[in-house]
Amino acid sequence: MAKVMIADDHAMLRQGLRTLLEQANHQVTTDALNGEEACLLVEKHHPELLILDLDMPGIGGLETLKRILHRKPQMRVLVFSMHDDCIYATRAIQAGARGYVTKTEPPEVVMEAVQKILRGGRFINNELAQNLSMYHLESQENPIQKLSPREFEVFRRIAQGEALAAIAKGMHIGYKTVANIQTSVRQKLGVETTGQLVHIAVRFGIIKGL
Repeated sequence: MAKVMIADDHAMLRQGLRTLLEQANHQVTTDALNGEEACLLVEKHHPELLILDLDMPGIGGLETLKRILHRKPQMRVLVFSMHDDCIYATRAIQAGARGYVTKTEPPEVVMEAVQKILRGGRFINNELAQNLSMYHLESQENPIQKLSPREFEVFRRIAQGEALAAIAKGMHIGYKTVANIQTSVRQKLGVETTGQLVHIAVRFGIIKGL
């Protein structure tokens, strides 16, 4: 029996995962509803595996992943995300996740990923692995790779149309901090306007085109 923690802000999804894991005789600890809570509860409960969503309120999944692995480098993390775009999977794996599964996968694939990671392995399904290979061949000059996890989260939220004040509130950081991050993002991406930033986000699959 392994000790597993779920970090996701959707109650029905958490319950579904909990049922699936408990049917496989795993012990599920207290769930986390946002990134900050996930960081605290990992320290408190010491799970063997964290199943982590990327789109939680607060600091965001990638920053959560970075903080947890900074404190616990051997922590096994399976990202369980709605995003099937290569950029998200790439950043999650680069940040230290042991696996990446989309929320459209059937339960048996999710459990295959859980079991493989608990045994010390890694997991990305074949289709996504092939897409990642092509993505890396085609995007050696992808400017988004220059962004830190926090910069990426601010970039993603700006591209989705959130105002800086809303981003600051959602990420629990100061408005001035968000404004400074926005400036850094624009410099790294080589853009001057929000419109240009959105264009890059569409081009690289961060958001869908209108």
